[in-house]
Amino acid sequence: MVIIIKFKRLLLIALLPILLLTITCAPTHAATWHRGTPTVLRGHWKTKTWRPYKQYKMTGHAYLKVHQTWFTNSPALPPVDPSSVMKVYYKKVGHVYHLVGRDFNNAPAGGIKVSYRIKVYNRHKIYFKQLHQLRKDINHTYYKY
Repeated sequence: MVIIIKFKRLLLIALLPILLLTITCAPTHAATWHRGTPTVLRGHWKTKTWRPYKQYKMTGHAYLKVHQTWFTNSPALPPVDPSSVMKVYYKKVGHVYHLVGRDFNNAPAGGIKVSYRIKVYNRHKIYFKQLHQLRKDINHTYYKY
């Protein structure tokens, strides 16, 4: 009887590290890239009325129109042209979406690669940020309308 109990303890001690390794080495999957735009972002968005340039008295709205495979970003005031981004891919990390696409406006034949980070607060409010851009008036909070 004592031999059986000692054997069980020895077997448990021998199998415990193998059991712990199989539990802790479970495969983790990184965020994958998906084609198109996220469903939660699709629709028409605009900012509140604001003055992009402090030295001028003009005010306006910036607009964002998100479709299934492309989106258009229109700044608040001219002379900046709206940019249409096509061939969009995205990945989601928490409440933040990282979008990458091609801008073909005033660009070479293959387009220019642009990337955006969009934080979703709820289904009516997002923060839109264009990465690697010197202009800060594009980065703003947008509301669905």
